[in-house]
Amino acid sequence: MEANGTGVNKYTYYVSHSSFGEWKKLPDLQPKDIAASREIKVMFTGDLERTIHTNPFFFGKEKHYLRAQIARISFSTSLCPVGLFRLQEENPRDIEENAPEEGDIVLPTTNQMSRPEMWVHNSTNILLNCKTVHAEPEPEEGVEEEEGAAMKRLEASDPYEPRLKSIMSDSKVAVSRNQKISPWVVKQMGDSTEYKKGGKTVSNGVIVVRSL
Repeated sequence: MEANGTGVNKYTYYVSHSSFGEWKKLPDLQPKDIAASREIKVMFTGDLERTIHTNPFFFGKEKHYLRAQIARISFSTSLCPVGLFRLQEENPRDIEENAPEEGDIVLPTTNQMSRPEMWVHNSTNILLNCKTVHAEPEPEEGVEEEEGAAMKRLEASDPYEPRLKSIMSDSKVAVSRNQKISPWVVKQMGDSTEYKKGGKTVSNGVIVVRSL
């Protein structure tokens, strides 16, 4: 289980039936919660203490299932504009602000952001082990091998997704037996007119990126 404030438990979530109602804290995730949530589909009722009856069996309540789905959705759909961040040289699984040596970061215009290729994934991926990192593998008794060889094998069998991966490279969604479409819909809403203000190009339009 990843510690509170890290990995799939990086954030704490509270839920309520209304903004004036009682707020209840959702539990931290265990790997078994995410593993089960990948195998079942259940309608939410709003009863956090409801026992879920499915096949395969879900060893938890609706609050655990809700928390698992929040994690899966947030890790898969957290996006940022291309060029806003860059990979760290010492660790390509970490990112940093792509600030130039001099001046401010040049932000793309609203019209430019209406193209799907302008969006990349911001978060790490949830691995097949239902965590965001691999645990250090235990060495096999009586087997000698190069340092790090066991970890390389583990990462090869359950790889990390490249950080800042373009949404254009995501697997397509099947809408029929013979047709697949992009899993993302990018639309520009409102007034798309661009004009100069204070030396910058501005627009009142809004870009909506929707996951299918």
